[in-house]
Amino acid sequence: MLIELPAPSAARLRFLGPDATPAQLIRATAANHAAHFAADARAAGGDVHRTHGVTWAYSPRGRSLAVAFPRLPVRTAGAALDALMAEWRRRGVQGIGCWSLLPTRPRDLGARLAARGFEWGWQPHWMALDLRRMRADFPVPDGLRITVEDDDPDWDVDDLPYYRRRDPAAPRLRAARPRRGWRFGAWLDGRIVGQNALFLTTGRLGVAGIYNVGVVPAARSRGVGRAVSLAACQFARALGCHWATLNAATHIYERLGFVSLGRGQTWWMHAPTLAVPPPTPAQVAFAEAVGRGRIGDLNALLAQGRLPPDLDAPLPGGATPIGLAARAGKPAAVEWLVEHGATLEVIPAWDLGWKERVPRLLAERPDLANRRFGPGQITPLHEAAARGDVELARLLLAANPDLDIRDTQYNGTPLGWAHHLSQTEIAALIERHQTSSGG
Repeated sequence: MLIELPAPSAARLRFLGPDATPAQLIRATAANHAAHFAADARAAGGDVHRTHGVTWAYSPRGRSLAVAFPRLPVRTAGAALDALMAEWRRRGVQGIGCWSLLPTRPRDLGARLAARGFEWGWQPHWMALDLRRMRADFPVPDGLRITVEDDDPDWDVDDLPYYRRRDPAAPRLRAARPRRGWRFGAWLDGRIVGQNALFLTTGRLGVAGIYNVGVVPAARSRGVGRAVSLAACQFARALGCHWATLNAATHIYERLGFVSLGRGQTWWMHAPTLAVPPPTPAQVAFAEAVGRGRIGDLNALLAQGRLPPDLDAPLPGGATPIGLAARAGKPAAVEWLVEHGATLEVIPAWDLGWKERVPRLLAERPDLANRRFGPGQITPLHEAAARGDVELARLLLAANPDLDIRDTQYNGTPLGWAHHLSQTEIAALIERHQTSSGG
């Protein structure tokens, strides 16, 4: 493997020290992400604000907004979120992403966001690498070449993740002084096969953030992603940086020496939710009571006649009340909702650890195996495939579900999901069930 790196700047930069604690590394990772959001927004012609104690970056590219690691006082969190949502809606944003460390501040931040229309999102997996201990003992394709792309790349490729041809923000990112962003390309047989981006922060929490590692499908599982990440780490070390951080969906970066720092949490609000009127104060009050597990508030709403007429109806963020209560870890709220007429669904019961109740639920209500939920209108078997949960898949198949139901986002059946996600055992279970039932 040939790594072609330019000589680093002679400027002396200050970074987080080599003996940093895990807590310092977590803070540094969050600070790098926040700075990256801000730089990306400004390069695209957007702006960055701190209002109501929350830092957010608006980008006209996609009219999107990133909320960076909010920390809100419990007493004023609701009012602050209401004011922020009103401001963001006035801007006409088309998408909002909120990122947080764990535990959140306040701890019920997720419930408060969901009450205002956010969907509970995926969990970033923070990892860090001591650049004194990076490893290169992994195989790569013969002839692989890694370069720093100083010019705006116009690569002849259509299937490289995170690549935008002629991205107008890229030249502005490179022109910023002091320079903080670089793009690395991986080349094989004269063709671009991989890329990533390095974003540098300096000061007492300064680290090298690795972003947007992408490899074309034909070159995956061959070490290309690791190789282009190694090049970025070597470049950062040459600049005097001691640590590299990233958000990795998998543990493949352990081969480079990265170690896990734990997980964060995201929430998302998409264009369809932002295109309709915001939830009313009564809707917010009910959803907050559910998601925060405030049984007294639920009883008060009941006494005042302010409960929704249908306790199974989705909330503005797409989850049912029981789905929100389960996601927020509030079993008492789930029980209260069931007592007052809501349907206990399979996935919430499973997630709360009530596994012994699921077979009984499915025996009494086999239709629950086909009950769609969430923005993608998936079934419980789709969710089992996504999680790789073989035990749950077996229970659902015993209820003889409709295996032809497709989600509305990817138009996939549960079997299609299992194959796409390489959940071979679940795929085999579904195929055997199809054969035995004559499907």
